Amino acid sequence: MKRFLKVILFLVIFLIILSLLWRILIRKGDGFGSDVYSFYNLEDNSLDIIFLGSSHCYSTFSPYVIEEKTGLKSYNFSTQQQPINISYHFMVEALKTQKPKYFVLETRMFGVDDEYMEEGVVRDALDKMKMSPNKIEAINESVEKPEDRTSYYFNIIKYHSRFMEIGIEEIMNAIKGKSVDNKGFIGLPSGKDVYIDNTNVLGITETTELSNKNLEFFNKIINLCKENNITLILTKSPCILSEEDQKHYNKVKEIAKENDIQYIDYNTMFNELNFTFPDDFYDYGHLSKSGAEKVSTNFSNYIGGFNYER
Repeated sequence: MKRFLKVILFLVIFLIILSLLWRILIRKGDGFGSDVYSFYNLEDNSLDIIFLGSSHCYSTFSPYVIEEKTGLKSYNFSTQQQPINISYHFMVEALKTQKPKYFVLETRMFGVDDEYMEEGVVRDALDKMKMSPNKIEAINESVEKPEDRTSYYFNIIKYHSRFMEIGIEEIMNAIKGKSVDNKGFIGLPSGKDVYIDNTNVLGITETTELSNKNLEFFNKIINLCKENNITLILTKSPCILSEEDQKHYNKVKEIAKENDIQYIDYNTMFNELNFTFPDDFYDYGHLSKSGAEKVSTNFSNYIGGFNYER
């Protein structure tokens, strides 16, 4: 029995040390989108709204503006080029500690048919997710070659060479569990020479079928929200559109309508939002902070119509 207890104690200490090393060595967040760690630092059941998506989402929806206008607390659980399947797994992860009334999914990545995204995109989303069956499923779906998945299960394999770069401050921040505290939102500066006119593209009515993977996880997201009595809202942030983009979004709108899901297309609301160029845009794909404030205010007015009280 003593030998058994010693083995258990050794394993517990080993796992604690390993977990700490992961936090110390891993590439830290740069403030663009969710740091993921910051989500885990939130108080349980403290969120009313959770946003998910790519940079089109984390540069558009400001939890600060939404809370000021509605009193509802939100978090932008978005990462760069976040694939639809990872958005689904982030929803599953969120439901372990939160009971939101709304999931808001930005639809940019429905226009991307790549089955597997580049390594930096996947690591930005998954490296800091806590180990669980949900994370393992996300890794297996997101990393094509089985032999490449090991460093995602044990990311110390990927980052061990950073040991000589790390200073005392980074070590102490890791021990304290410090994270980027921006609620997942990034307010970008105004760009230069940006002018967007999607008039001709918005008139397209044809649809393009979604990739099999995107369609599969779209249906999983819909079912997850239904099972948990969560209102799913789809949005498209303002950006330059190609004809193929619009055909993808038309298909998303079609599926949303079939499932009685609200789709807010901010590309059709430039006049209503009173956008000015280039002030309200960072570039042709992302809003500036002032543009985000306009969209977030409009969204607040929309969500306020539900008269939701926590």
